[in-house]
Amino acid sequence: MVQPFDYTLKTPSTTESFLAGIQSYQNQQKAIAAQTAAQAEQDKVNRARNFSSRAQQVAKDPKPENLSALYAEFPEYGADLDRFGKSLAANDKRTYGSVLQNAIIAKDSNKTPEEIAAIYTSGAEAARNSNRTDIAEKFDAAAQMALNPNMNDNFAARSLYNAIDPEGYKLIADSAVKLDTSTIKELVAEGFVPGTPEFKAALTRERTKVTTTLPGGGFYSGSEEGLTRILGGQPAPTNVQKGPPRQPTTKEEFDKLPPGAIFIDPNGVTREKPGGQTATPSGNFQGQ
Repeated sequence: MVQPFDYTLKTPSTTESFLAGIQSYQNQQKAIAAQTAAQAEQDKVNRARNFSSRAQQVAKDPKPENLSALYAEFPEYGADLDRFGKSLAANDKRTYGSVLQNAIIAKDSNKTPEEIAAIYTSGAEAARNSNRTDIAEKFDAAAQMALNPNMNDNFAARSLYNAIDPEGYKLIADSAVKLDTSTIKELVAEGFVPGTPEFKAALTRERTKVTTTLPGGGFYSGSEEGLTRILGGQPAPTNVQKGPPRQPTTKEEFDKLPPGAIFIDPNGVTREKPGGQTATPSGNFQGQ
């Protein structure tokens, strides 16, 4: 027969000892869980620090293989890029990839943050008009990054472009191919699709720059191939000028231009000198 416990004694009962053991175990588990959580948080911080350090290195030489290796080493940072790239159809990749392409080239051409942000904003509007709010949100964020001096919008744009269109990104990342925004726009206007083999071949060809007025009115400044496409079989104008347009800086230089010559005014607008006029045309050129 179990004897009743004498509570006048200052020793714990069996039940109290059992409960105390449970409490001790629970406290121990909580301490382990807290330690594990703290270690996981520290590991996360260390991981983020390592990624930031590696990203800064890659940003100095953002070749396709370097970007791919970075996100292979830190897949948690490339997961969103990968998902977004897989969500786009081929046409979307080319269409919206060209926005990233223009922004990257603008950055390399030392355009202002406002000019680069405007490229993203225009892309966001186009995406919204096509009911692609997912793409619009990314371009809206990119525009804000471009205006923030503490953020590397160029690295972000290159990372995203490499994820959604590796071939397109390789074209502009190739140091052997010197590009500018106008060249790309000319090729697109001529019917070439960015990212295609034909587009890449056109980029590597020597392209003669021509400037002229068009038969139906307006100016053209671009490649001879582009002019041929625009004319569509019509004879070329007689005032086609090869090489970059003249840029007179004084009234005397302007007066020496022959009638019909194409020139760039102080505002950067391409114009044609009216036939027979030697005085300064209103709104066209004013000497410095």
